[in-house]
Amino acid sequence: MVLAAGSQANFFGTPGANQHAYPLYSIHDAELLRSRILAVIEAADRDPSVLAKGALNFVIVGAGPTGTEMAGALGSVIHAGAEKFGDRLASQAHVFLVDRGHAVLGAFSEKAQAYAAKILQERNVTLRLGTGVNEIGDGYVVLDDGSKILTHTVIWAGGLKASALSNCTGIQCGHGGRLDVQPDLTVKGFEGVYALGDFANITGKDGKPLPQLGSVAEQSGKWCAKNIASDLANEARKPFQYLDKGIMAMIGRDAAVAEIGEHRHELQGTVAFAAWVGVHAALLTTTRAKIGAFIEWAWDYFGHMHSDLILDRPDQANINWNEDEEPTASTSATPTPGHPSS
Repeated sequence: MVLAAGSQANFFGTPGANQHAYPLYSIHDAELLRSRILAVIEAADRDPSVLAKGALNFVIVGAGPTGTEMAGALGSVIHAGAEKFGDRLASQAHVFLVDRGHAVLGAFSEKAQAYAAKILQERNVTLRLGTGVNEIGDGYVVLDDGSKILTHTVIWAGGLKASALSNCTGIQCGHGGRLDVQPDLTVKGFEGVYALGDFANITGKDGKPLPQLGSVAEQSGKWCAKNIASDLANEARKPFQYLDKGIMAMIGRDAAVAEIGEHRHELQGTVAFAAWVGVHAALLTTTRAKIGAFIEWAWDYFGHMHSDLILDRPDQANINWNEDEEPTASTSATPTPGHPSS
């Protein structure tokens, strides 16, 4: 048996986050978020009065790779937004990146962190570091310094935990709700049961759990297959050995940071951006998909051409613009249909 049920957003008990925040860890999450962004832009275009209610305030919680990449992408869109939705709306849009830590991209070097912060600020992203989120409500976010940001689009990139299946296995969970595994990726006390990827705490060479990365999941999956083959052949399993290929994050067009290999050779700017594109294309499963991705990305990069933006989930346009009726997150017990948690 192989337990590889993946992960889900970890809201760390933040009031209202499950009802009002948009996680960004799956295609479904991305589709919901895209429709919400389009919905608030269209609402602001129709009725400028909603700008005072935070229509074009975008709050991203978590300044790790997911949050930083999202902030950079939104910043780039807004920076070039005059062509899409006019100078007036572009000037009214604000992106806030909030994190309890004191630097973006905490797992990267100080040099990479400084570069990423500089690029984000150049793209009008407001960094609220050293600050956490106390509450997320219908139309606002309250930070732990007491300040309040009016917003109808909160993007959660604050961390992951194992999927809900981990609470149903009868096995004691470790850090992040994940299952602790032995060096050969099996669960202690359960012969023939493996746990992999974001569902498992896999120990690295330094004795610490490996991060929840696609490369860890991919390598552990292949290693598990080899150990299962060894089981069938009555041969000894081999302990998992992770090949650290490095870490990278794209901060927007022509801007990225990359630390390649176990010794973290650093790249920044256009070179790192090209490396990011190349690595992500290489991870696609088929040659056809890789070629298609390169053609699409090249068309977008050199031609500045984008496909039509379609609000394909109209439920995300059901927004309460009446501030007098906004419920507090602590009293919202049931997710509203159409919200991410649904």
